[in-house]
Amino acid sequence: MRARLGPLGRFSTGHWVMLVAGLVAVVLNFAYLRSQQNTIDVAVAAEDIPAGARLVTEMVRFTPVHAQNDVEDRMVGTGELDGLIGMVVARSIPSGTLLSRRDFVMLSSTVRAMSIPVDPEHAVGGALRPGDRVDVLQSADGIARYVLVGAEVLMVSDGSGGALGGAGRYAVTVALDAESALEVAAALSEGTLDLVRSTGAAPPSVLVYPPDDEP
Repeated sequence: MRARLGPLGRFSTGHWVMLVAGLVAVVLNFAYLRSQQNTIDVAVAAEDIPAGARLVTEMVRFTPVHAQNDVEDRMVGTGELDGLIGMVVARSIPSGTLLSRRDFVMLSSTVRAMSIPVDPEHAVGGALRPGDRVDVLQSADGIARYVLVGAEVLMVSDGSGGALGGAGRYAVTVALDAESALEVAAALSEGTLDLVRSTGAAPPSVLVYPPDDEP
């Protein structure tokens, strides 16, 4: 009477070869993936950073992370922070969020950046991109008026927080002067805003509708 083989005894030499080859492939694949990653110190927000603020050292801390080369290229390393100090933050960044070079723009000392929260359907269906020019319109009590004309779009946040984390609602960050920032802030509190893409367009000839009554 032949002895019954256990579960392992039913494996032929070919089965064992395939099993070992599979394990070796898994180990080699893991080793390859690890070789493509580096442990580096990258910048994260040490506090909540509002859009439009100028970056200072105290807003940033560093933390070690494992990152693949393509992701590492978007992060801010220890040797890059000095070049970003004084630049304007283009989106609101919650504390603890990894910082990206794309979060910052260089503006002159007289230009400010302001994020305008707006639903995509009031902002060209969410199709605005950095470099576009936009007009900001306010609608309230049956009257529409231009609040800002020809502002440059610095960044568009779709609420996902961009490529490296963070969260929020849809917002468009524009460059503007101090007086225009006050006008936009007042308009936000008083009515509905629409952003109109005006890249390459002539300035509007009518700024208020219905037009003011002439004396």
